[in-house]
Amino acid sequence: MTRREFTIKIVSLLQEMIDVGENPIIDYVLRSTEEQQRLFKAGKTKCDGIEKRSRHQSARAMDIYLVKVTENSIKTEYVWNLEKAIYWHKIWTEKYGGREMIDWDRGHFES
Repeated sequence: MTRREFTIKIVSLLQEMIDVGENPIIDYVLRSTEEQQRLFKAGKTKCDGIEKRSRHQSARAMDIYLVKVTENSIKTEYVWNLEKAIYWHKIWTEKYGGREMIDWDRGHFES
């Protein structure tokens, strides 16, 4: 999947989430090698950014967090649970051709 195709499909997935009342926020669409290495050293990814590159480094991955929204603001209180993760990843893989969920990174969507 090209970067443009990924963009079109991930935007469609986000719209589906919004349409059913989810509150998605996006993070880490494009990472530099330096940022990837920092995350690797911190134990937050299995890709070191050089020998094993992340799809974030080519903008073909996005982290999506579902959050609680209050009347006055968005609280960074993530509401991903296994049931929601399985549901949205099933749509991502079956409808949009994306990769399956990574068990240890439920908010990660990639081409």
